[in-house]
Amino acid sequence: MSTLSTTQDSSAAGDLAVGEYWIELVPAVRGEPHQVSFPAVIEPYRHHGLWVRPRLRREVAEAMCRWLNLVYPVDPDWYPLARLEGDLLVVFTGDAAHHRHEIGPDIDGRYPLGELGRWFLSGPPRTPDRDADWPAAPRALRYRRDPGEALVTCDPGTPARSAFPARIETREGTAGRVAMFRLEIAEAVADYCIRANQEFPDDYPLAYFDGDTLVHVHQHRRTCDGYLPWRIEAMPDGTYRIDGDEWSFRPVHRKSEGMPHAFR
Repeated sequence: MSTLSTTQDSSAAGDLAVGEYWIELVPAVRGEPHQVSFPAVIEPYRHHGLWVRPRLRREVAEAMCRWLNLVYPVDPDWYPLARLEGDLLVVFTGDAAHHRHEIGPDIDGRYPLGELGRWFLSGPPRTPDRDADWPAAPRALRYRRDPGEALVTCDPGTPARSAFPARIETREGTAGRVAMFRLEIAEAVADYCIRANQEFPDDYPLAYFDGDTLVHVHQHRRTCDGYLPWRIEAMPDGTYRIDGDEWSFRPVHRKSEGMPHAFR
């Protein structure tokens, strides 16, 4: 196989378009530049029971090619090479002729990767700031509690780090609770979850903002056929209502051991 040119510009193209979610290829090595997220439309069925089948816009496919050619020398047995030849996306998974995979654009101009690669639903591209300081106390510590708000957590085992102010409602006819967060608190909750997921991906969901929409990626359901992340739109009053079994919050007692003084 001929070696393709390597470039340091491995960034994914732009933000999410309508119907897209962030995906990531299982890396050979953790850390930059091996963990990079790309925006893609997700087909309903997984392959091998785990991995998503992404469809990429051309500019994203170009960015994926640049990135694969950058990381390929680190582990040629793990990463393929890729390039665009006219309208074809060509992926090389080995030296033999049958390891050359030619993918043409579909009717909407996207390139369906099918079963090429172990891609999974992920979050936005990593930043040094996001990787730096978990599990430090969450940034929500600087936020006030408004009248009518109580402390809630999606991580009862660590209330000292994961308590956030929210309005709480009880679901009618059940013992379940609904948490409603102001925008700044919803951002802090998402920040906490995405940092925690990086360290303990089986225990925490991913959460991030796509514009004004809060997106929740369940840590286990994301491998299921037909699953797409939960998109939570702001209510008319600007709050984000977390009402569902996928992401549950529990009240935190003020005298919980280790609770920061600012929350008491």
